Amino acid sequence: MIKHIAMFKFKAFDSAEEKENYFTRLKNAFDGLDERIPEIKFLQIGSDLLHTDASYDFVVNVDIENIEALPIYANHPEHVKAVTILKEMAADRKVIDYEF
Repeated sequence: MIKHIAMFKFKAFDSAEEKENYFTRLKNAFDGLDERIPEIKFLQIGSDLLHTDASYDFVVNVDIENIEALPIYANHPEHVKAVTILKEMAADRKVIDYEF
């Protein structure tokens, strides 16, 4: 199995309402992705609770069957849609992929 973890820092939001709407869109984009993309064996998303200087704002935690399935997942149209929303506000991204 391959663990794919992607963490994102977002640009500043103009208002609390804009931030709330954006995070709702993110949640909606990722909800059920594991049911629409067969290569996903586990999917978990989350938002930071502590908001420290070291914190990232959002995480995507995915298990994929094997390394060959990773690009299939990454290029799947449903994943690409979710990534498009992420890119709207992403200021920084960190990714790790490892076998377990």
